[in-house]
Amino acid sequence: MKMRIVSLVPAHTEILFALGLGEQVVGVTAHCDYPPPVAAKDRVGFFNRPEPEKIMALRPDLVLAGGPIHHDCGEKLLQMGARVFHFAPRTVQELLQGMDDLAEITGAGEEGHRLVAGLKERVVLLRERVRDFPRPRVMFIMGEEPLVTPGPASIQYDALGMAGAALMPAGEDKSAIFLSRDDITGFDPEIILACGQNPFAPPRKRCPGCTLKNPPCMRDVEKIKNHPLLAGVAAVQEGMVFTIPCHWLCRPGPRLIEGMERISHLCQEFRGKPFGMK
Repeated sequence: MKMRIVSLVPAHTEILFALGLGEQVVGVTAHCDYPPPVAAKDRVGFFNRPEPEKIMALRPDLVLAGGPIHHDCGEKLLQMGARVFHFAPRTVQELLQGMDDLAEITGAGEEGHRLVAGLKERVVLLRERVRDFPRPRVMFIMGEEPLVTPGPASIQYDALGMAGAALMPAGEDKSAIFLSRDDITGFDPEIILACGQNPFAPPRKRCPGCTLKNPPCMRDVEKIKNHPLLAGVAAVQEGMVFTIPCHWLCRPGPRLIEGMERISHLCQEFRGKPFGMK
């Protein structure tokens, strides 16, 4: 009998479909929007507010949760008799290992393991490609009120480093760095990236349930360039400010590897002629 799976995390949902388990996914959150077939799945609340009763009504054999944000929900689900698998990778290696583990747990079999092996191979090739070239100083903006960039204890920091970026140093236990004007001018980023409107796709709409005044995924380049704390830095002066799709760095799933490859291309071409991301 096939396993019935509920996913509480958009990235986990993407992983399940990539592993060939889309038909076994019986429930997702309102924030799970990829791949397109997920639109037909039952909803069990929001990513940050899943509803245990709705989850259990779907009779899941496995619930995929996202670590601390789902601690309380996970505990309640355990009390209700559910099997819960928490998965919140902080490095690319943890992501790939977790995908391999998930393939084993769910019975995805050889198809799942082949997918993960292919992603691992792409990461190895990427690291080889960037090993000897000069790294540009890159700042990735996660939030702007206040201005925040990933710290060493985050998968975004690890992915950017693997892609060939020189990043702002910080304590290893920090998952986020709250930036001051002195921090920014001292680092003087040559490239600034931020989650925002995908320049290669139609304008993004507000996610269901989003209550943020300025959703990060809807930013545009001008909004970032005009932030007062970024005035005068090299990236702004040289026009090296880009918005990127959230899945390139902030959804730790299969498409994270694509994002790393694209950002690596940006870093490698930076010291050459002017260009745009491909």
